[in-house]
Amino acid sequence: MNITKVTIENYKCFNGKFTLAPNKGLNIIVGDNEAGKSTILEAIHLALTGLLNGRYLKSELTQYLFNIETVNDYVKNISEKKPANLPHVLIELCIEGEDIALFEGDGNLDKKKDYGVSFRICFDEKYQAEYEELLKAGSIKTVPIEYYDTVWTSFARQGITARSIPLKSALIDSSSSRYQNGSDIYISRIIRENLEHKEIVDITQAYRKMQEVFMDEKAIIAINDKIKTASKISDKDVKLSVDLSSKNAWETSLMTYLDDIPFHNIGKGEQCIVKTKLALGHKKSQEANIILIEEPENHLSHTKLNELIKSIKENLGVKQIFISTHSSFVANKLGLDSLILLNDSKTVKRKHPVNHVLQG
Repeated sequence: MNITKVTIENYKCFNGKFTLAPNKGLNIIVGDNEAGKSTILEAIHLALTGLLNGRYLKSELTQYLFNIETVNDYVKNISEKKPANLPHVLIELCIEGEDIALFEGDGNLDKKKDYGVSFRICFDEKYQAEYEELLKAGSIKTVPIEYYDTVWTSFARQGITARSIPLKSALIDSSSSRYQNGSDIYISRIIRENLEHKEIVDITQAYRKMQEVFMDEKAIIAINDKIKTASKISDKDVKLSVDLSSKNAWETSLMTYLDDIPFHNIGKGEQCIVKTKLALGHKKSQEANIILIEEPENHLSHTKLNELIKSIKENLGVKQIFISTHSSFVANKLGLDSLILLNDSKTVKRKHPVNHVLQG
């Protein structure tokens, strides 16, 4: 099962309609900075999962998801009292494979019968009256995002969820580092999702016991007695403790170590390799049909990059793979016949590298 066509309209850097017809196997997307390489991967993952940066987009809508030129044209027309179409974002994926009959229809941009899914960010018609009042007041300076919603459907025009889509994706962004209390959120999530329910319960119980031991320490008891005596903050007891405010409190308190060194203190290159290998070995990646990898060359020497590429080749098996890169080394190692050049919102498939686009 794989994607046969990607259509993106008015999403971030893509002004108007952009289409990509990917290879069945490996797709290496190259292009200049800000050309939209990562945006393509992000859009594919969004249309299959409803997730953006690990969060459900439905509750995280912002005007910055829309193409800035589209937004500017809308605001300009409003200010000049001209007819103005409300901006929208559309991501469509045409798919092929078995057991996808429920996804057949002409509910797509081309109005042609095909199999696929559609993810749209658009104005919710139930707010039409309120929007018209806003127009009359002349106070629109940007997209009225409070009147927007996400619409996720099959080409048969039926509502869908990530669970109902037979095509699964795994997005691997090994270069980003988001820390919470010193723990890398990305790697913590990968490790957590590899655990069985019983193992998570075991960690939670062990963490609670650690809190109990902490509270029973004579020094902590003495300190809390001192705080209670000196405190003028409240009539209630004020004391130090370990955070147990939720059953998953351990996730933000425990830290990942490599050879007794906190993960965030090891080199960026080693972080990149560890994250990618963990993600490739993750059960969700093994189940996924679509693997999306963002710029694997970041922070890596050629030796380390070679090691990483070898790991990607060995672990992925028969899947459809999308890799964004600006490295000629990555393109050469993975195969130039899989190269897709991205330039000015257009794609060209080539079998030979172009030096001004690929920079090692």
